[in-house]
Amino acid sequence: MKKTIIFILLLVLAGGSGFAMHRYLNQQKDSANPIIGQPRPEFAAPDADGDYQNIKQWDGKLVLLNFWATWCPPCKHEIPAFIELQQAYGEQNFQIVGLAIDDEDAVKEYAEQIGLNYPTMVVQQAGVELASRYGNTTGALPYTVIISPDGKISHTITGELSKKRAMEILEAHGINL
Repeated sequence: MKKTIIFILLLVLAGGSGFAMHRYLNQQKDSANPIIGQPRPEFAAPDADGDYQNIKQWDGKLVLLNFWATWCPPCKHEIPAFIELQQAYGEQNFQIVGLAIDDEDAVKEYAEQIGLNYPTMVVQQAGVELASRYGNTTGALPYTVIISPDGKISHTITGELSKKRAMEILEAHGINL
């Protein structure tokens, strides 16, 4: 019995240490990316209807730029929170913009199915190079970039962005929660 308790305690300690290390490394990635503080790269890409959108049209707003794909489970997991954030804070000079590294038909179908309420451009494979220009050196998805109203990149997040962390970032940029 005593060995079982010790074993369980060791498992809990190991799990807690792993979780703490994961959080620490993710926070470090956020501030260590050399693109932080740099002007956002310009681009234009077609949306799901084939109309070209230019990132410049959201200049002056706080932009959450999210690289995603329909075949990416963590991407699909974070999108409902983004829909809620856009609905709740879009009137406060905040805009979410999606960049789908995916097939146009798959993006259209998924967007309609979940009620996507923010613009999404379909960048297909060219999105990998675009994500790299925005600091994603690993090619991981999802990948999120926060662009300040002054056009400079303030945060990069590799992997799923939680609603809680997104709200912390919005609040730090003056969005009233």
